[in-house]
Amino acid sequence: MVDRLTFTILGARGSLPIDRPDSARYGGSTICVGARLSPDHFLVLDAGTGLRRLHEQVPDQTGLTFTFLITHFHWDHVLGLPFFRPLYQPGQTFNFYATQAEGGTVAEGIAGVMEPPLFPVTLQSAPSSHNYYEVPDHPWEVGSLTIRTARLHHPQGVTSYRLEHADRSLVFATDVEAGDPDSDAALIELAQGANVLIHDGQYLPQEIETHRGWGHSTWEQAVEVAERAGVDRLVLISHDPDRTDEGVDAVLSAARNRFPRSDAAYPGLQLEL
Repeated sequence: MVDRLTFTILGARGSLPIDRPDSARYGGSTICVGARLSPDHFLVLDAGTGLRRLHEQVPDQTGLTFTFLITHFHWDHVLGLPFFRPLYQPGQTFNFYATQAEGGTVAEGIAGVMEPPLFPVTLQSAPSSHNYYEVPDHPWEVGSLTIRTARLHHPQGVTSYRLEHADRSLVFATDVEAGDPDSDAALIELAQGANVLIHDGQYLPQEIETHRGWGHSTWEQAVEVAERAGVDRLVLISHDPDRTDEGVDAVLSAARNRFPRSDAAYPGLQLEL
């Protein structure tokens, strides 16, 4: 068994990718987090445009497995998949876990980003092997990880993942909107005692009133989850596309005033599990 796993933030931007000099430090790529479970097995949380950064870690060989845990099928969370080179290499295996979309299957939800006229190549025609799995309602294992989930509040729903490795745990809870009692309680339970909580922090407290129903939280609401769940470390993610580096710095400073063990996600940030 691997003593420690390292999760790397590959993309941290919410809603849509951006490219602006004043936002370069926290990056413009949408959400993606990766970890290497073994020499030939990679775990990926969401497939935003940050997925392309994983190319730097993937060896030039076949027989690789990529296991994706997808929170939901909105474009910013799957848009990197059509541009991920291993998808077009024979001998590579892709396992996709997600909760089925409204009226559709997991396979349809994943493949939707590559359907003409949106993209000229279909997922089905890619020469790698593809497997699709509905997220189970009980813990299951991927490599050395035990995975638990909760279904949270977001337009069309979103799945949060708790990854447990040996005696440590990481919770991935992006694109969750605070304020729904059942969702709030489910997240607190899922995140209880976690070593790392990656949590949506797209809005400022003063912005939330004009963004009700948009499916995101404030940094203040993320801090409240971290406090109530008793987590060791909070990492804010899903930075607003209009938020500059200085703006994210200000969000982080405010969060640290209440919860000192806070960070703001940026490409290259490594989290050990």
